[in-house]
Formats: sequence, structure tokens, C-alpha cells
Amino acid sequence: MKRTAFLLAAILINISFANAQESTYAYNNIKVSTVADNDETPSPVTAFKLKVAQLDPEALVFKITVENPGIERVTLSIKDANNYTLHQESLPVTMLYVAKFNMQELQDGAYTFEIRRGRNRLAEKIVNIRTETSINRTVSVQ
Repeated sequence: MKRTAFLLAAILINISFANAQESTYAYNNIKVSTVADNDETPSPVTAFKLKVAQLDPEALVFKITVENPGIERVTLSIKDANNYTLHQESLPVTMLYVAKFNMQELQDGAYTFEIRRGRNRLAEKIVNIRTETSINRTVSVQ
């Protein structure tokens, strides 16, 4: 009972703190949200999860969702194919973290979203960006 009350207080404090700050991260042009969008209801969480979804097939904007049932401090990194860290941030200590990242300016290649707790890698998702060009030839005979 005491632990449940403590967790609830920690969540409420973190949600109010997250709503009060105006954070803009590298490649992240949208404010951090610690609650799910209206179209999603988080399921009961039993294990750490990382989800990466492209919001629009025509744009390189990705929605990142981190479910952290242990409510532990974790770090989100975005790395290129050479393991060079392009972006790194310590996530707010909440059960659910949702953010949108604009990767439109990045070159073609493989990029890894990685979640770590200290030196331990908890999850990773790889996003491959590849530009395809097509040549359309039109012939008309008159």
C-alpha cells in the first residue's frame, strides 16, 4: 500500500513537471508528452517496451513510445550506422513517454533508437531511411 501511494505520487509529480517545461530536443520539434494520445489507451504494463512508428508515409516523422513499468531513469539515444550518437536525452521518470522526432534532414542510412539504463541496453529499434527516385517517361505520338 505504501509503495503504491509512493508510485502514484511520483507519477503525478513527474506529469506536472513534464507539463510545465517546454523542452525541444535535437530532431524533436514537438513537446514531450507523458500520456498517450487520444487514439491510444495504454495497456497494463508488465515489461519494458519501445515502439517506433512512422506517422506519415510521405514524411520522416516518427512517434516514439516508451513504456517503463519499473519507473526507472532511462536514456534514449539516436545513433547512425557508425554508432555515432546524433541525439541523447534522459527521459522523464514516468510509466509512459511519447515524443515525435523529425528525421527529415538526415541522410539515407540506418538509424537506431536505443534505450539504456546505465550500461544495460533495454531495447532498440532500427529505422532505415532510403531515398528512391523513379524516372517516368511519357511518349506521345501525333
